[in-house]
Amino acid sequence: MRRLRDSGGTITLVMANPLLLIRRRSAAVAGSSPLPNGAGPGQLGGEPDRLLLAERSAWSLAWIGILVGGVNLWGSWTSWPVIDVLAPTIVAVAFGGFVLCWWGPSPRAWYHEALAFTGALTAVTASQVVGLHTRLYYLTDSSALDHVASRILASGHNPYGRALSHAASLLLQNPAQYWTYLVTGGHVGTVSYPAGSFLVYAPAFALGFHHLVVDWMDLYFWLASAVLLFFLVPRSLRWLAVLVTLIGIFTAILTSGSTDAAFLPFAMLALWRWDWYGRGRGAGLAGWVGPVALGIACSIKQTPWFLVPFLVVGILIETRRAGRSAWPVVTRYVGIVAAIFLAANLPFIVMDAGAWWHGTLLPISQPLVADGQGLISLALHGITGGADLGLLTVAAGLCYLATVAALVAWYRPLKRLWPLLIPVPFFFTPRSFTSYLIDLIPAALVALVSVETPAARTERLPRTPRLPGSRLAVGALAAATGVVAGLGLTAAPLSVDYLSARIGPDQQHIFAVTVAVTNRTGASQRPRFMVDIGASHPTGFWTTPGHRPVVIAPHATVGVTLFPPAQVLAYLPPWAADFVVQAYTANPNALSTTNDIWHNYIPKRTQGP
Repeated sequence: MRRLRDSGGTITLVMANPLLLIRRRSAAVAGSSPLPNGAGPGQLGGEPDRLLLAERSAWSLAWIGILVGGVNLWGSWTSWPVIDVLAPTIVAVAFGGFVLCWWGPSPRAWYHEALAFTGALTAVTASQVVGLHTRLYYLTDSSALDHVASRILASGHNPYGRALSHAASLLLQNPAQYWTYLVTGGHVGTVSYPAGSFLVYAPAFALGFHHLVVDWMDLYFWLASAVLLFFLVPRSLRWLAVLVTLIGIFTAILTSGSTDAAFLPFAMLALWRWDWYGRGRGAGLAGWVGPVALGIACSIKQTPWFLVPFLVVGILIETRRAGRSAWPVVTRYVGIVAAIFLAANLPFIVMDAGAWWHGTLLPISQPLVADGQGLISLALHGITGGADLGLLTVAAGLCYLATVAALVAWYRPLKRLWPLLIPVPFFFTPRSFTSYLIDLIPAALVALVSVETPAARTERLPRTPRLPGSRLAVGALAAATGVVAGLGLTAAPLSVDYLSARIGPDQQHIFAVTVAVTNRTGASQRPRFMVDIGASHPTGFWTTPGHRPVVIAPHATVGVTLFPPAQVLAYLPPWAADFVVQAYTANPNALSTTNDIWHNYIPKRTQGP
């Protein structure tokens, strides 16, 4: 017997078919609904069972990832005796979980989810613990500089304005291979992030830890992000959290010196149900945690700064759609973000505003050498002959404005998707590392699954506030981005032509490179040179004999012989691979390159040290 309530509030008792109730209970246990044509749970008789089959398949992929993680651990048995037990245990659990995924009525059983997530965390954590325990050096200059800055803060001093290069170099193996180089010469050797970048690590030093503190803490932040993702997504999608945890590129980047790991959990909270902000007490945790988390994320690194305009626009539109006054809500949101950011940074601003300003804005104000996997790779690898780095920066700015305008113009389809637009402008920047392109994806997934679908427009809801001509503005900005980027890739100020090279008798080492450099501009140029021989990171500026500067008069051509930096043993790329000579100028801020120089085309007469 069931009790039903009609639209008028009348309660009616009706007899229910017992067989139908049993069938419905069975379907509910399996996570589906009654199926047509007599199809039972687990059969492809209807849409619910197809979804259940897809969910089981997704969990199967997660178990395969856990299995691979356990198998890979076997190779680390010499580093930690625990691996001898842990590796086969993970493999056994993976096989058992695989069976459990298909055995039970639903993969959403709490014990199945808990077993899978624990297995994923164990596989990831064990491999990283082994790597960190056996490693003596950092893998990025940013982690080494954060380490030194945190240690200075723990000792009671202000890290801003201090030269950190010497202390950081002791934490790097072959430091020249890790520095972030400036177009004007030299490299970054000071704090270049907001104060949160070392505040989050300083407590570990205060507690007496010293070994690769930044990487250890980044591992903990990444694990915290994985846990957050697991609990913030709907139960039907928890397999997604397990898969993201197991994806090697996230773990490799976020636990090997990328400060992004420290802000990622806060970025995830900032994007979780961001559209609930301003709804009052009914929003619960989502009514206040967003701006607080965003303020913390922004105080750690500059990347979360790019979330702020999108969130402000989104909250403005959501509040207007609900028929409430938008500006008080938006002002309160921005005020909380600013207050949290200042709480972390204001003491250092008071102590030395100039040093803080210079350090925090260094990635924006200082011309850095080009690097990364975005559009700039066409110039770095000799395809376009170089690029005007300033124009590419302008193109990235135009692209960012286009993405913000797109949210206004197409709010309904982009309400969930806009976090995936954040990496797009970084594709055009002169420095477009993989971390810039993918590290916000876990946070974007949180927004995708937690933000509500925009309500369809009705006469009772105000129309989305759209700036006049916003779609036209998006098209104009997108076109301008393409034009400026195209101009930037064809505006190299110098022509660099390869002449010869001195190769060791073993055909492995390169001792010098000679190029002819033509100045295409109407002003004298003093270029600085690098030789990209296939390393994952620039190894420093190559110099002339006696380190004499190269000065090229307008429209003149000079021959230049370049030698590797001191203490750098330059290896040729593999046979039949290529390398590129790069020339950087400060005015204009640009990169000029040779064409690809193929190793097997180097004349044998140039051999010898």
